Formats: sequence, structure tokens, C-alpha cells
Amino acid sequence: MIAVHVACSLLSYVAFLVAFVSGWLFLIQERQVRRKTLGALFHRLPSLATLDRLNFRSLGFGFALLSLGLLFGFVGMRVSFGRWWMPDPKLAVAVAVWCAYLLLWMVRLRSALRGRRVAILSILGFSLLLLTWWHTSYLLRSAHPYL
Repeated sequence: MIAVHVACSLLSYVAFLVAFVSGWLFLIQERQVRRKTLGALFHRLPSLATLDRLNFRSLGFGFALLSLGLLFGFVGMRVSFGRWWMPDPKLAVAVAVWCAYLLLWMVRLRSALRGRRVAILSILGFSLLLLTWWHTSYLLRSAHPYL
């Protein structure tokens, strides 16, 4: 059960990394189109629609995997410790990151919010993920065994 928890969590981070990169590439490509300066990168990057679609799929896949990772983590905690929740900063941060990505996913599902705004939110979401991972891994004490 713990192996599934770890695998789902790590794969969700990979999916969010893909969304982060596609967000940056979207912003680069959009800037070139807006300024009408089609540089060397313009012909090498996918279209804006392709990058937006990749971002959408990566966010959805990552959110689903993160949800499964949290679910298996909570079930594993229940089996190991006899309770669903512990006052641990890593657990609280994991739930907060899940809520942030839930909000991002809900925003992305709205047809009016696409493209640049969602690309920026994807970049901010992954930055939040990295910041909270580093902060809880190196600055806070936790009973959770990962770094």
C-alpha cells in the first residue's frame, strides 16, 4: 500500500512538472506570436493549442494521481497507526497542495479560463509544490519518513 502511495505521489509530481514546463513554453510561444518576432524557438515549439491541451491533460492526470496518493497514504496511516490523521506538518501541507491543485483544476475546467492565465497558474502551482516540499522536508520536524 505504501508503495502505491509513493508511486502515485511521485508520478503526480512528474505530471505537474510537465504542466509547469508546458506553461512556460506556452508563455514563450505566446510572447513570440504577440510581438510578431518569430525567433528560432517558434518553429521548434508546439502550437499554443497543443501546449494548452498538454497542460490540461497533465493537470488532470497529476491531480488524479495526487488524489490517489493521498488516499493510499491515509489508508496506510489508518492501517499502520490506527487513525486517519496525525498532527504532522507534511500531512497538512499535502492536503493544502491538493486543495491548491483542486482549485487550479476547477479553474481550468471553466471554458473561459484557458491559455495564459492557466499557464501562469500551472507555474505558480508547481512552484508552490516545490516550495512546500523543500520547506517541510528541511525546515520542519515530521514523523513522515520521506525527505
